[in-house]
Amino acid sequence: MPAPLSLDLRERILKAYKSGKTVKELAASKISAKSTIYGLIKLEKETGSVEPRENRNGRKPILTNDDLERIKIKIEEKSDITLDELRNELNLPVCRSALCNTINHKLNLKRKKDTSSKRTKSARCKSKT
Repeated sequence: MPAPLSLDLRERILKAYKSGKTVKELAASKISAKSTIYGLIKLEKETGSVEPRENRNGRKPILTNDDLERIKIKIEEKSDITLDELRNELNLPVCRSALCNTINHKLNLKRKKDTSSKRTKSARCKSKT
């Protein structure tokens, strides 16, 4: 898919159209294709602006902003909650791995590190040597 036209070019096309040039004349002058010109005219009528629409491609997220806020509050209340407990208590429609990715990447919350196992390992290693 090609990049959207620059805002300047969009404005010049519409200015020329409003000054009396037909779509055929604009398309013949190699400024842009007819369908693009018609699309710009329609866009200006609908939105009042010629700025490109946002990209709406891709899969829509299952968890809403409200769900994310509820997850964050629940984790702050009970920091040692497991993913399964969190999923069941909040009745979330996602699998454990999706919930884990959401917590790590969207909420930027990281797993608490258990330092007791590190101390135990290092203590064992020292006693053996």
